[in-house]
Amino acid sequence: MNDDDRKALDNLNASPINPLPGAVWLLLAVVLGIEAVLWAGGAGLVGGARAVGWRIAAIESYAYSSAIQHWMIENMRFPLWNLARYGAFSFVHGSPMHALFGAVLLAALGKSVAEQFGALRFLLLVLLVPILAAAGFGLIVGNHPLGWLLGAMPMVFGLVGAFTWLKWREAGADAVKKRRAFGMIALLLGARLAFGLIAEAGPGWIAEALAFALGFALSALFLGPQSWSRTRDRLRG
Repeated sequence: MNDDDRKALDNLNASPINPLPGAVWLLLAVVLGIEAVLWAGGAGLVGGARAVGWRIAAIESYAYSSAIQHWMIENMRFPLWNLARYGAFSFVHGSPMHALFGAVLLAALGKSVAEQFGALRFLLLVLLVPILAAAGFGLIVGNHPLGWLLGAMPMVFGLVGAFTWLKWREAGADAVKKRRAFGMIALLLGARLAFGLIAEAGPGWIAEALAFALGFALSALFLGPQSWSRTRDRLRG
């Protein structure tokens, strides 16, 4: 058997699915696991008659609301059940397709970012960015009737920010490559705004733009490979 035959056999035996880091699988398991329960309840497969309303109840209980944040700041009251929305809204989706679309993007971007960042820093990024982006979104839109957030897209845009920083760092002193590093976010935001004009009237794109900026900034300052040591050296200097 020659080398070409061995390579052909190796290709046939290769897994059709690209291997993902464990942290990405964990994130996908949570996102898709929650969606599977809500879908099964809505389809009447589990939970009996009450389960049909599980998705609506989950959205009412765990989706982020800028109006609720406005009320908490105005009254200086911060109930735990409302604070829980900041961490929970990313894992509740409006439909199975909504969850699946987010999961596919998380898998694609998460692989590149998690391999470079490591499991802990990857998970910190995807959990912190939506919380901070939601808080900033609420401060910008205030008591807006459509100021609701749910689903994984802020996590996705945070990963786009981290991926952009990785490409920007790899470009080194090449100004053209540095500009090209921002091509993905320009394309995604353009598509997101176009979709918003056609099918969605809410200001959710603001949270996603903030998530991108936060993903880039957190990667550059703290969470990216060797970024904390560089930040520490600058502070000492």
